Amino acid sequence: MGMLIDGVWRGDADRFIRNGAFCREVSGLPLMTASELAEHMRVTPTVLIASKSCPWSHRTLLVRAVKQLDHISIVIAGEPRVEGYALSPPHQVTIESRPVAHVHQLYSATDPAFQGRATVPLIWDSAGERIVCNDSATIARALDLMSQPVSLLNPSEHFEEIETLNARIYSGLSNTVYRAGLAETQAAYDAAVQDVFATLDWLEVRLTARRYLLGAQITEADFFLFATLVRFDVVYNTLFRCTRRRLTDYPALWVYARDLFAQPGVAETVDFAQIRDGYYLNDGDSNPHQILPDLPDIDWTEPHGRDCDPIRVEGRG
Repeated sequence: MGMLIDGVWRGDADRFIRNGAFCREVSGLPLMTASELAEHMRVTPTVLIASKSCPWSHRTLLVRAVKQLDHISIVIAGEPRVEGYALSPPHQVTIESRPVAHVHQLYSATDPAFQGRATVPLIWDSAGERIVCNDSATIARALDLMSQPVSLLNPSEHFEEIETLNARIYSGLSNTVYRAGLAETQAAYDAAVQDVFATLDWLEVRLTARRYLLGAQITEADFFLFATLVRFDVVYNTLFRCTRRRLTDYPALWVYARDLFAQPGVAETVDFAQIRDGYYLNDGDSNPHQILPDLPDIDWTEPHGRDCDPIRVEGRG
């Protein structure tokens, strides 16, 4: 996949496999708090750089959409990853008036000695020509705060429960599908798949008894989970070998996912072809001939049969 070593792109380097198991690295960039980032974005020209295939990027695109933050500029990172994520088109982001073609150039401009993978999403400070945040949860929460003095998707009275849900879903599902798909030993794969389906089984029970993860109101945890669920039958069940069951085999989870898909602005953030292409064309080990499979014949617009009044998250910055 490639990474930066002392600020220089190395296409033959990566550190995400250890002893045959996938290990996600923590970014080496300093982090702002969500409130600090929201304030920075209010007063400084910034750009959200995100990928339509990446679930971590999708978190931020979902919050931007449901909060109707159309004034927050977006640049899409996509195309074949010859040097990691490319910017398309490149002229939308510049460093010293020169167009930037690859995301890794933004990392090197921010820290000339940066070590690690050049990931998205990120917030680019156009005036200071630096990355001010590359943590998806922080970016999502900052966007949530952009039009309100308090969080609407992560209200303070539910903060601890949301944090607990996010952690369990991340460790058992959202990150663990990668542990399954990128495993290089049978033992690493078996352990990951067991965690994936144990978490899906737990979610199925939870969502049989309630409309959303915390009850009647959509929260950040729902959108973070949705970014994984919407990719499950397209790539995780197939390319990542999470084959025991599909999302559509879980009655409550499938209805829940369609309910979220039907919320205002959500469907526009989902591009199934980009999701498929982003995984199948950029994972040479699993798909060396870059053959694109048919998309699953699934109707995401089928009525979900719940309360059909959309639960709106008021926004507009």
